[in-house]
Amino acid sequence: MTTEEQNYFRVEIRPSMVSFDCREDETLLEGAGHSGLHLFSNCQKGECGTCKVRIKKGQIKLAPFMMSALSMSEIDADYTLACRSYPRSDIVIVAELVGRVDMQHYSRTKKSKKKASSPAE
Repeated sequence: MTTEEQNYFRVEIRPSMVSFDCREDETLLEGAGHSGLHLFSNCQKGECGTCKVRIKKGQIKLAPFMMSALSMSEIDADYTLACRSYPRSDIVIVAELVGRVDMQHYSRTKKSKKKASSPAE
C-alpha cells in the first residue's frame, strides 16, 4: 500500500491548537515526529510513561505497554501513551510539545479533505 492509499487521521494537540496527519499504522508519537512536531518521550516502548497524553475526543488502538507506565485509573481518565497509541479516527489530545510551533495544521498528504491552514474544531 502506498503512502497516498493509507488512511490518515487528523490529530489536534491542545492547548497549542496545532494539528497533524497521522497514519493508522503509526503511533501518535511517530506521526507527530514525521510531521516535524515533537511530543515529550523517552523510551518509545511503553515502559516509562513520559509520552502520556489525554484523549479528549476520538478513538485509538492501544498496543501492549508496561502497567508501571500507565495505570488502569489513568486509562479510565482517558490517558494513553503516545508511543503505543494508533489512531482509529480523528482525535483531539491534550499534550505539550517540545519547542515552539506555529498554530497550524502540519499536513503530510497532497490531497487534504480538510483545511490545511487551521486546526480541527
